[in-house]
Amino acid sequence: GTLKRNSGGWAIPRGDASLEGKAGQGLFRKRGVVLRRRDSNEGDRSIYVLLKEEGPVWLIAPGGARGKVRFGGATDPLVWGTFHIYRGPNRWYLREVDVRKDFLLLRKHPSRIRRAAEWAASLVKYTLPGHASDDLLPIFYWSLCVLESGWLREDLADWRFYWRWLRSWGLAPNLERCQECGAVLGEALFRGESLLCAKCSSGGRGVKLSARDRSELFAVSVLDHEKILAMKDLPGIDPRKAQSCTRMLVRTLSDRV
Repeated sequence: GTLKRNSGGWAIPRGDASLEGKAGQGLFRKRGVVLRRRDSNEGDRSIYVLLKEEGPVWLIAPGGARGKVRFGGATDPLVWGTFHIYRGPNRWYLREVDVRKDFLLLRKHPSRIRRAAEWAASLVKYTLPGHASDDLLPIFYWSLCVLESGWLREDLADWRFYWRWLRSWGLAPNLERCQECGAVLGEALFRGESLLCAKCSSGGRGVKLSARDRSELFAVSVLDHEKILAMKDLPGIDPRKAQSCTRMLVRTLSDRV
């Protein structure tokens, strides 16, 4: 296999093109993103890829770690592209990659690339192998774009990624109304799966949010990436508070998977 690079952006959603195989063995190609890479002592390379319509799968490139097959950086984690695959009786083999986006600028910032790697690790941990997770592909892609831009604080980009993930699975907390009484929220108590108004949260445990804190979390959660990148009044919520809320989102995800 040879590496084919494509400088075009990753347009989502886009249709898939098949080579010949539809079911069983054969050649096909799918769009997706590399989440993990593993090299064997024998010089083979395996990559764990979140593929459209297929979910996360292992693709094997025999000799890929020895340079026998020249994939270059196309098998690095966070690379997005079209993966040309041969599906054998028991394994899937990588033939080549058309790279669409490699997030090179993101890789120049240690804290941001660590954050992106944490997101990829969460996708590995909380998605089922071989089960389609097409709703997560655009969420992950545009979250990486926001993170790469550096315009939104990393802690808020982190919150945004996990909240949008939970929303796609129907698990995100309602940020506008009290879980107990349904009242429109001002200040609130955040408990991970829900928010409570001042009346319903009396004596409860959680993260206390002022009306402005809650409004800012709501804004960065629901605005699309273009509006996020055009924001003029950047959120001022305490980073430690935002991080505590995000940890509770991840706990919700962990408890439900």
